[in-house]
Amino acid sequence: MFTNRLYFVVALGAGLASGCAERSSPAGPTLVFQAVAPTAAPAPFVTGLVNPCNGEFVDIEGWIQVRYDTRTDEHGGSHTVGRILEHGAGAGAVTGAAYVFAADTIFDANAETIQFGVTENVIVRLLGQGQAPNFLGLQVLHFTVNPNGDLVGVVEDFRSECR
Repeated sequence: MFTNRLYFVVALGAGLASGCAERSSPAGPTLVFQAVAPTAAPAPFVTGLVNPCNGEFVDIEGWIQVRYDTRTDEHGGSHTVGRILEHGAGAGAVTGAAYVFAADTIFDANAETIQFGVTENVIVRLLGQGQAPNFLGLQVLHFTVNPNGDLVGVVEDFRSECR
Protein backbone atom coordinates (compact mmCIF):
# COMPACT_ATOMS: atom_id res chain seq x y z
CA MET A 1 0.00 0.00 0.00
CA PHE A 2 1.54 3.31 -1.11
CA THR A 3 1.57 6.04 1.54
CA ASN A 4 4.09 8.62 0.45
CA ARG A 5 6.79 9.34 -2.07
CA LEU A 6 9.60 11.41 -0.64
CA TYR A 7 12.42 13.13 -2.47
CA PHE A 8 14.88 14.81 -0.16
CA VAL A 9 18.10 16.66 -0.69
CA VAL A 10 20.81 16.53 1.90
CA ALA A 11 23.64 18.95 2.37
CA LEU A 12 27.07 17.97 3.69
CA GLY A 13 29.45 20.24 5.50
CA ALA A 14 29.15 22.61 8.38
CA GLY A 15 27.16 25.74 7.68
CA LEU A 16 26.29 24.92 4.06
CA ALA A 17 22.57 24.66 4.63
CA SER A 18 20.03 24.97 7.38
CA GLY A 19 20.25 22.04 9.73
CA CYS A 20 23.92 21.22 9.15
CA ALA A 21 26.35 21.01 12.03
CA GLU A 22 29.82 19.76 12.78
CA ARG A 23 30.39 17.52 15.79
CA SER A 24 33.75 16.60 17.25
CA SER A 25 34.78 12.99 17.62
CA PRO A 26 38.07 11.29 18.50
CA ALA A 27 38.74 10.79 14.77
CA GLY A 28 38.01 14.44 13.96
CA PRO A 29 34.88 16.36 12.95
CA THR A 30 31.77 14.38 12.07
CA LEU A 31 29.64 15.93 9.35
CA VAL A 32 25.91 15.90 10.02
CA PHE A 33 23.31 16.41 7.34
CA GLN A 34 19.55 16.43 7.12
CA ALA A 35 16.81 16.99 4.61
CA VAL A 36 16.56 20.65 3.71
CA ALA A 37 13.74 20.66 1.17
CA PRO A 38 11.30 18.23 -0.44
CA THR A 39 12.87 18.70 -3.86
CA ALA A 40 15.24 16.80 -6.11
CA ALA A 41 17.75 19.67 -6.41
CA PRO A 42 21.32 18.72 -5.37
CA ALA A 43 23.00 20.37 -2.38
CA PRO A 44 26.66 21.48 -2.28
CA PHE A 45 29.41 20.24 0.02
CA VAL A 46 33.06 21.03 0.67
CA THR A 47 35.49 18.60 2.33
CA GLY A 48 38.94 17.11 1.82
CA LEU A 49 40.88 13.86 1.92
CA VAL A 50 44.50 12.80 1.75
CA ASN A 51 45.37 10.93 -1.43
CA PRO A 52 47.12 7.92 0.16
CA CYS A 53 48.83 7.10 -3.15
CA ASN A 54 51.00 10.22 -2.98
CA GLY A 55 50.29 11.76 0.47
CA GLU A 56 48.85 15.02 -0.88
CA PHE A 57 45.77 16.61 0.70
CA VAL A 58 42.98 17.10 -1.85
CA ASP A 59 40.37 19.83 -1.41
CA ILE A 60 37.02 18.52 -2.66
CA GLU A 61 33.87 20.38 -3.75
CA GLY A 62 30.73 18.87 -5.16
CA TRP A 63 27.10 18.09 -4.61
CA ILE A 64 25.15 15.30 -3.01
CA GLN A 65 21.56 14.28 -3.52
CA VAL A 66 19.57 11.61 -1.71
CA ARG A 67 16.23 10.45 -3.04
CA TYR A 68 14.13 7.78 -1.47
CA ASP A 69 10.72 6.20 -1.78
CA THR A 70 9.04 4.64 1.26
CA ARG A 71 6.04 2.36 1.10
CA THR A 72 4.25 1.03 4.15
CA ASP A 73 2.53 -2.31 4.43
CA GLU A 74 -0.70 -3.30 6.14
CA HIS A 75 1.20 -4.23 9.33
CA GLY A 76 2.78 -0.77 9.79
CA GLY A 77 6.16 -1.83 8.42
CA SER A 78 8.04 0.01 5.71
CA HIS A 79 10.17 -0.71 2.66
CA THR A 80 12.48 2.07 1.48
CA VAL A 81 14.55 2.21 -1.69
CA GLY A 82 16.99 5.10 -1.92
CA ARG A 83 19.62 6.53 -4.21
CA ILE A 84 22.68 8.58 -3.20
CA LEU A 85 24.20 10.67 -6.01
CA GLU A 86 27.47 12.60 -5.67
CA HIS A 87 29.45 14.54 -8.25
CA GLY A 88 32.32 17.02 -8.11
CA ALA A 89 35.99 17.83 -8.42
CA GLY A 90 39.08 18.30 -6.31
CA ALA A 91 42.51 19.87 -6.42
CA GLY A 92 45.76 18.86 -4.74
CA ALA A 93 46.68 21.43 -2.08
CA VAL A 94 50.38 21.47 -3.07
CA THR A 95 50.54 20.47 -6.74
CA GLY A 96 47.12 21.68 -7.85
CA ALA A 97 46.56 18.26 -9.48
CA ALA A 98 42.97 17.96 -10.71
CA TYR A 99 40.54 15.19 -9.69
CA VAL A 100 36.96 14.43 -10.72
CA PHE A 101 34.44 12.07 -9.14
CA ALA A 102 30.93 10.72 -9.48
CA ALA A 103 29.11 8.16 -7.34
CA ASP A 104 25.70 6.55 -7.67
CA THR A 105 24.70 4.23 -4.81
CA ILE A 106 21.38 2.43 -4.34
CA PHE A 107 20.21 1.33 -0.89
CA ASP A 108 17.34 -0.80 0.31
CA ALA A 109 15.89 -0.85 3.85
CA ASN A 110 13.07 -2.85 5.42
CA ALA A 111 11.71 -2.01 8.86
CA GLU A 112 8.85 -3.02 11.11
CA THR A 113 7.77 0.64 11.45
CA ILE A 114 7.94 3.85 9.38
CA GLN A 115 10.81 4.97 11.67
CA PHE A 116 14.11 3.27 10.83
CA GLY A 117 17.86 3.63 10.63
CA VAL A 118 20.20 2.29 7.96
CA THR A 119 23.96 2.45 7.42
CA GLU A 120 25.31 2.57 3.87
CA ASN A 121 28.83 2.34 2.51
CA VAL A 122 29.49 4.63 -0.43
CA ILE A 123 32.59 4.30 -2.59
CA VAL A 124 33.68 7.46 -4.39
CA ARG A 125 36.39 6.94 -7.03
CA LEU A 126 38.49 10.10 -7.36
CA LEU A 127 40.05 10.10 -10.81
CA GLY A 128 43.33 11.98 -11.11
CA GLN A 129 43.80 13.99 -14.28
CA GLY A 130 47.18 13.78 -16.00
CA GLN A 131 49.84 12.27 -13.72
CA ALA A 132 47.76 12.49 -10.51
CA PRO A 133 47.11 9.00 -9.09
CA ASN A 134 43.52 7.80 -8.69
CA PHE A 135 42.27 6.89 -5.21
CA LEU A 136 39.07 5.91 -3.40
CA GLY A 137 37.02 7.87 -0.88
CA LEU A 138 35.13 5.48 1.39
CA GLN A 139 32.12 6.93 3.21
CA VAL A 140 30.02 5.32 5.90
CA LEU A 141 26.67 7.14 5.97
CA HIS A 142 23.99 6.51 8.59
CA PHE A 143 20.43 7.60 7.83
CA THR A 144 17.54 7.78 10.27
CA VAL A 145 13.93 8.43 9.36
CA ASN A 146 11.98 9.68 12.38
CA PRO A 147 8.24 9.04 13.01
CA ASN A 148 7.41 12.25 11.09
CA GLY A 149 9.17 10.91 7.98
CA ASP A 150 12.07 13.39 8.25
CA LEU A 151 15.39 12.13 6.88
CA VAL A 152 18.48 12.84 8.99
CA GLY A 153 21.94 11.47 8.32
CA VAL A 154 25.47 11.45 9.67
CA VAL A 155 28.75 10.79 7.87
CA GLU A 156 30.18 8.32 10.38
CA ASP A 157 33.47 7.83 8.57
CA PHE A 158 35.15 9.27 5.47
CA ARG A 159 38.58 7.90 4.64
CA SER A 160 40.71 7.18 1.62
CA GLU A 161 42.47 4.15 0.15
CA CYS A 162 45.05 3.77 -2.59
CA ARG A 163 43.57 1.28 -5.08
